[in-house]
Amino acid sequence: MLHLRGCPALSSFRLQKLLLQMQQYVPSLTTLHAEFLHIAELDETLSPNEQDVLAQLLSYGPESPAAQPVGFTCVVVPRPGTISPWSSKASDIVHNCGLEKVRRVERGIVYTLETSDGAEISGAQRQQVLPLLHDRMTEAVLFDIDDTDVLFRHAV
Repeated sequence: MLHLRGCPALSSFRLQKLLLQMQQYVPSLTTLHAEFLHIAELDETLSPNEQDVLAQLLSYGPESPAAQPVGFTCVVVPRPGTISPWSSKASDIVHNCGLEKVRRVERGIVYTLETSDGAEISGAQRQQVLPLLHDRMTEAVLFDIDDTDVLFRHAV
């Protein structure tokens, strides 16, 4: 599996609106970041040239800040066991560009919540803000990027 950072997932306006909603539950919340994460399921390791082609295909939208934000992080992904419409189209494009080693590409959103005092967000606060970040009917929340392999589990 390969993870590639993407562009910002939400406009400044949408981030600010969501931040204000979340501050009702987490008053110390000062900053909210949201950026796409591309996850590629590979049949075998990509060559450096192939990895560059994949990175170029998945480079769209405004540039992401170079620095990674720090704070509570979660990843919103399509529900495991499903293939999103975005994935279907992106995987077709990747294959049409000759990247046959890439079995499938999926996209999620990494949310990072920063508090003014650097304090952890409590479990109760997490449960209050998570419904603002995802649709539980079509998406799942993961708390570790390495858990994204659940998106590519195949029934035997």
